[in-house]
Amino acid sequence: MVAISVWAIAVLATIGVTSAADPIHLPLRRTEGYHKTLNRRGTAGPVQLYNAARQGGYGIDLTIGTPVEFFLSAQNFTVIIDTGSTELWVPGPSCPKTQCFDSLFNTSLSTTYVATTNPIDLAYTLGSFNGTYARDTVTIGPYTTPNMTFGVIEATANNSSPVPGEPYLNGVFGLAFPTLTYSSETLQFQYDPFIFALWKAKQIPQSIFSIYLGSRLIEGEQGLITFGGVDTTKYSGSLNWLQVQKEKDSASTANYYHWNILLVGLAATVNGKQTSNLLGTSGAVTLLDTGTTFSFMPYTVVANMLTKVDPSAIYTQGGFYVDCSLASATGTIDFAFANTTAGSGTTVISASISSLVIPLDSLTPSTATQCVWGILPEDGVYLLGDTFLQSVYVVHDFVNYSVGIAAASWTNSTATSSGGSAASASGTSSTPGSSPAHASNAQSVSGSAVRMLSSLALVACVCLLL
Repeated sequence: MVAISVWAIAVLATIGVTSAADPIHLPLRRTEGYHKTLNRRGTAGPVQLYNAARQGGYGIDLTIGTPVEFFLSAQNFTVIIDTGSTELWVPGPSCPKTQCFDSLFNTSLSTTYVATTNPIDLAYTLGSFNGTYARDTVTIGPYTTPNMTFGVIEATANNSSPVPGEPYLNGVFGLAFPTLTYSSETLQFQYDPFIFALWKAKQIPQSIFSIYLGSRLIEGEQGLITFGGVDTTKYSGSLNWLQVQKEKDSASTANYYHWNILLVGLAATVNGKQTSNLLGTSGAVTLLDTGTTFSFMPYTVVANMLTKVDPSAIYTQGGFYVDCSLASATGTIDFAFANTTAGSGTTVISASISSLVIPLDSLTPSTATQCVWGILPEDGVYLLGDTFLQSVYVVHDFVNYSVGIAAASWTNSTATSSGGSAASASGTSSTPGSSPAHASNAQSVSGSAVRMLSSLALVACVCLLL
């Protein structure tokens, strides 16, 4: 029998403090730095942009384990918030220092640690991460889940390296759907990831979590995640609800894996004039992914966009270099998404052009000599990473399979909902957390697209990990 320590009693007391009626706002730690050896798809192009851009990941602090002595504390980790994957994992005690550069999870120092023989094998574009599943007590803020399943990584084939003087994020905290876990797809057993476990245990009042990344240009600005509710101070206007799209897992069945929504229109507005729909006549299933720094769209879409925004933009090294003075532009890139209810029109997010100008050799475009467009070309992929998500506030409803979206409070971007074209706007309101159940307008993306989207998850942020 495991003795109950004073520390464990304190944890139990903490659980009682937080009722299901109290959503909690927790800070996200933003890190920045140059990362020199990230490889992507075996090419040299986009890699150099990732390495040069002073971008970073968004991490959250958590603890794992129950200390063996009352005067010790649980083990601390800062892990990437990633809506593009599902697993929670941290580096284990046997991971070589040449591969795992930061804090390692010492399994012998936790009285509640349970090892398993079930393997975990995660593949990202910069390399693979291998280990085994384990169970232990995981705590984030006031929330604790005992016997939580997570990955303990013991080996990596990864091409990143530490940057002296920069903080590291040493793990991943996935927030996609349970069907995406390695255990579900390969081992045929499924577990409840942290946020789903909180909901089942009635520790949070609503089946939602909300994310605010904030501006990279505001000194000291940090992100925020809310479990079980929203922070109305972090967005302007109303939340507009979008339907999460299923993905095909066979010829006849589909399921929810990622936070995919349907992009039905895309335009650039410059000097008061809006382009025609850059997507053409068909929509595109688009992944919302906090674990990826840049956004991605097909080459022709990005090129046509920049023809209007910056005709002098130059494509090289996998991305489009733009004039840094574009950060002072007053135009917008208008993203139109299908609303939750079939036939109910669209929600348009008008992100400022300035928010998509990324400095390569400085923290701000005003002091930079080189800048790159925040949407990189990648044929066959529609992914909105941090360069887009910093301009919005996103509520994720994992029971009703819906996404609530609004303009972030810091930005001059706007969000409008309409029953007509992407260019029209007539605001609607929605009660936070009361998104409608999934509707008949949901579309499915093919399994090959699922794999492509998965391969891009964390490509620009995992380099901070190990």
